[in-house]
Amino acid sequence: MQMSTNSKTDKVEVTKKDIYKVGLRWLMSNTSAWNWERMQNVAFAWSMVPVLKKVTNGSKEEMGEALTRHMNFFNTEPTIGAPLVGSVAAMEVSKANGEDIPDDVFNAIKSGLMGPMAALGDSLFASTGNALLLSFGMGLALDGNVLGPIIFLVGWTAITLGFSMWGVQFGFREGMKIMDSAIFSSAMIQKVTAFLSILGLTVVGGLSAQFVSLSTSITWTSGESTTKLQEILDGLMPGLLPFVLVLVVWYLHDKKQVSVMKLLVLLIGVGTVGSLLHIF
Repeated sequence: MQMSTNSKTDKVEVTKKDIYKVGLRWLMSNTSAWNWERMQNVAFAWSMVPVLKKVTNGSKEEMGEALTRHMNFFNTEPTIGAPLVGSVAAMEVSKANGEDIPDDVFNAIKSGLMGPMAALGDSLFASTGNALLLSFGMGLALDGNVLGPIIFLVGWTAITLGFSMWGVQFGFREGMKIMDSAIFSSAMIQKVTAFLSILGLTVVGGLSAQFVSLSTSITWTSGESTTKLQEILDGLMPGLLPFVLVLVVWYLHDKKQVSVMKLLVLLIGVGTVGSLLHIF
């Protein structure tokens, strides 16, 4: 693909290799260069460098302007955000090729898509996909199979790397037309997100039933008869205590914003005390 530089006389090539470099930079830096003020802006700007080197033709001034253009606030789900990264790279090439694209247009494209992409990506990758792979890997690991963690790590890497590399190339081909793509339309995102949310909750429910174990040791004697509280609870609903535990942990984390580390300490403390008192 032949792209012109800002000099309008020399021609440069922006190849698939350049775009793959953009995708790899984004994949490797989207959280490592994260900050509280503008979140993923540094990672986004750094990801653009392979293309910016080509389109600015070595001009430090133009490179500085281009990097500054991408230092505004940006935050999305990293894997599903790869097409947006590729789209902006295509816009940089078009701008260098003489097309009038103001900085506000770059910001509008990024601001308009990063939210919907985050919603879709969180449902598809961070929740459902991650949980499905974990359930498979954990099942093997509990049986003593060393392939459990290996399958999870290899599978998750393959999914995120594969989609990111495809996504950045797709975004580069679409350019600004990505805003009109049916894949990222608000209606499609809402439908897919709703489906994935239901699927994700189903998976989490299955994982909870399979891997969360809790029973009580409380008994009492009446005459010659000994009654076990656990048998009564099982008669009401098998797995009632694990279900209640999951609901309590979810409530504390989601509604009361209790951190995961605090919840772990709390569970260890309650479990230890309960065991010493012969409650569990």
